[in-house]
Amino acid sequence: MQTFIVIGAYQFVGFYVTQYLLNQGEEVIGIDWTDSQASQYIIEEKELEIGRSANFIYFPINKLRLLDISQQDTVFISCYDIRKGKIGRINCLIDDIVFFLEKCKKNGLDKTPNIVILMPVEDDVEDFQSIITSIEGIASVKIIFLPTIYGPWQPESMCFEAGINQLEQSAIKATLAREYTEDALFITDFVNALERVATLSDRNIQLCSSIDDHWNKCAKFIFGESIDYLFIQPATKILKGTVYEVQSKTGPEEGVSLQRKHNKRLNLLKKWRMSD
Repeated sequence: MQTFIVIGAYQFVGFYVTQYLLNQGEEVIGIDWTDSQASQYIIEEKELEIGRSANFIYFPINKLRLLDISQQDTVFISCYDIRKGKIGRINCLIDDIVFFLEKCKKNGLDKTPNIVILMPVEDDVEDFQSIITSIEGIASVKIIFLPTIYGPWQPESMCFEAGINQLEQSAIKATLAREYTEDALFITDFVNALERVATLSDRNIQLCSSIDDHWNKCAKFIFGESIDYLFIQPATKILKGTVYEVQSKTGPEEGVSLQRKHNKRLNLLKKWRMSD
């Protein structure tokens, strides 16, 4: 029976991928690197949704090297979450992933599992070069380049969540400097398209929204007209693979509203935890 391995299972994108697979009745091994006490309440919330599933097994990232998987299995590596999250020791994390990939290749390049790498489209891949190098020659690899992904659980290091949390303008500008502002996708629209995208023959696939100017429309619901004053450099359109248009069933106004609602709930939960 096929098993799915999701590296970044308790992060943002990785969490939704894990949740989707479990809802399809699949067996999932979740790998994650979050062990900070500051975010423990977030992990516990996510565990309530996926951690109690009989089809889910969790391993911390330092156990990834011990994992043995077969050719029919599929590995999702969320480089998107590595880049967008707040991680102190990114090199150690990447080293663990590279070691695992090299281990997968020991039986031959034609016998490796299916590997799907979720990569932020704006990244120059310098930090992930060792991962890119380790997958060279593997036919069963796909790299899916993502625009800005938003929705509930988006990390505060990203612009929309920073704006909803009403951080200082300097902090919001810092998130903007690292964010792709040419396009956006609501998280569930991306996840619902993932199964279809994974079957495409192309190795490098770039997702785009079916809604024109999606990122800017979301930003205006969060910042109003002041978004024009926050930009520190013009947006640049990036093309890194075969473009696949995702049907955006969740529009900008609804998507932002859902993220706001979730943010409010999460902040209340945080206050309750701090008062215990």
